[in-house]
Amino acid sequence: MELKTVPARVMTWFVLCSVVAVLYFAREFLVPIALAIFIAFVLAPLVRRLTRAGLPRVLATILTMAGVTIVLSAIGWMLVSQVHGFAEELPEYRWNLRSKIADVRSTLGSRVEKAAATVRELGEDLASSATESHARPAATDRSAEPPVASQTLVTSLPTTLGSMALYSAIAGLVYLLAAVMLLRWDDLRDRILALAGENEVHLTSRAARDASANITRYLRQQLLVNTMHGTAAGLLLWWIGVPNPLVWGLVAGLLRFIPYVGPVVGTLAPILVSFASSDGWTQTWITAGALVGLEVVTANLLEPWIYGACTGISPLAILVSAAFWTWIWGPVGLVLSTPLTVCLLAVGKHFPHLRFLDILFGDEPALSRPSRLYHRLLAGDQDEAWEILREGSAERSLVEIVDGTLVPALELAAIARTGNWIDSEARERIGVTASAMADELEDLVPTQSAQPAPGAPRVLCFPARDAFDGIAGRILVREMSRSGTDANWSGHERLLGEVLEVARRGELDVVVISAVVPIHFLHVRSLCKRLLANDSCVEILVGLWGEASTPRELAEKLPDSPRIHVVTSIAEALRWSAGAAARVAPRQDAPAVPA
Repeated sequence: MELKTVPARVMTWFVLCSVVAVLYFAREFLVPIALAIFIAFVLAPLVRRLTRAGLPRVLATILTMAGVTIVLSAIGWMLVSQVHGFAEELPEYRWNLRSKIADVRSTLGSRVEKAAATVRELGEDLASSATESHARPAATDRSAEPPVASQTLVTSLPTTLGSMALYSAIAGLVYLLAAVMLLRWDDLRDRILALAGENEVHLTSRAARDASANITRYLRQQLLVNTMHGTAAGLLLWWIGVPNPLVWGLVAGLLRFIPYVGPVVGTLAPILVSFASSDGWTQTWITAGALVGLEVVTANLLEPWIYGACTGISPLAILVSAAFWTWIWGPVGLVLSTPLTVCLLAVGKHFPHLRFLDILFGDEPALSRPSRLYHRLLAGDQDEAWEILREGSAERSLVEIVDGTLVPALELAAIARTGNWIDSEARERIGVTASAMADELEDLVPTQSAQPAPGAPRVLCFPARDAFDGIAGRILVREMSRSGTDANWSGHERLLGEVLEVARRGELDVVVISAVVPIHFLHVRSLCKRLLANDSCVEILVGLWGEASTPRELAEKLPDSPRIHVVTSIAEALRWSAGAAARVAPRQDAPAVPA
């Protein structure tokens, strides 16, 4: 029985689905390990510096972990003391809350009462439905039953203690794993590289190096931004007079390490405290305006300026990855979402069969500008095609726009037509739209035309086959005319015999054949042979626009003649024409070239 080979793409997606399933169902086992790896990764540079200073690895690890424990304990003690002081002052804020609630009721009036009545009615309906759907138990003697509050306390106490013991055990496990990883950091790195296979060590090393550099830079810059934000928030709250500004500034800085959710909580908490503690509304409105304004400045000015492109992840990918990892691992996944996505992005950049990760998460455009222009032309979206073509027009010249965007897009259309992926009508439609946009480029990048200089070469350009081939040629003629060359354009409807007759009469110095690759070299060779056989000394410039081969390689496929010259871009053609005056001897008394 013959076994069919599973396609590589199908196998890749099968493996990915399996990995996602393992990450989800084994999260209780994997989350502590992931946290330990993250903590070890953050602390590894400090351990490395202490080791380079001469300390043994064990002592450097112990000092690092002890220092982290002391710092976290100090922060926790400060937060607990501040929260305890705030809790003692809460009874004093009761009258402020009552007066503000009364103000809200007097301002909104019947709307609040109507909304409250609606909520009460819904609650009563739900309660009656629940009562009717369940049979009432028989009356029993409740004198022996314990009070409800005591019964609830007795029932919830073991659960609470068990949860605290479980979280404490997980924290201790994470702490221990992180310490062991720091002790064996180099050996752990080598083992991970070995798992990838010796043939893939170079790719794995590059991916690990890029991921490590991006994550380190991101965490360092995130620490800087959050410290600045927390300090500014604390100073603003102290100036406004909100109680415990130190604790709320610290909370605001720490919560910003949690994407999306943290900044919202860090901003709302001090506003609610001000709402409860202040006598009037002035302090609350000032607090809300200051903190919201600070968050807007941090998120829209400070973070883009400091972060830049340190992660290489697109904003949409950051949001999607945060949702994905939160679904997989909960709050821990939300905190680790950006570092984990940076690792996936590095893997996608360096492993070809996982390149779709780079496409999904990367901040670089998935398609090049010529590819986007071709697809917009193919879809018939002229407005968006024009916007793509004019991108960066302030920094680029018309020649750069044509050579860098328009000509490669036409090349893609020609390749598609050669492979029968599009029909001739679509190719003609693309050519008409591209020709119209090429005319608009002249208005987008205006330049002054120059009169033909005395003794300037007389040039006639015509397309190899049809108007599609002539788009770049028409632009070349315009640029040559602006530079002082006596250049003219001949459409594809003009017979080659007429061009040969004009050249035979000595009215031409240069004939330009414009063609968008891929083209049939036999056709271009035929044109060149007929021009060479003509009784004239005309120079032949063959423009194979978009060809990746060198002009020397292309010239070897054409008739061997010193009069034939090959260029692959408008810029090369203009450079050639700039020196053409020294190679040709135009007749000054000859009539003008007929257009």
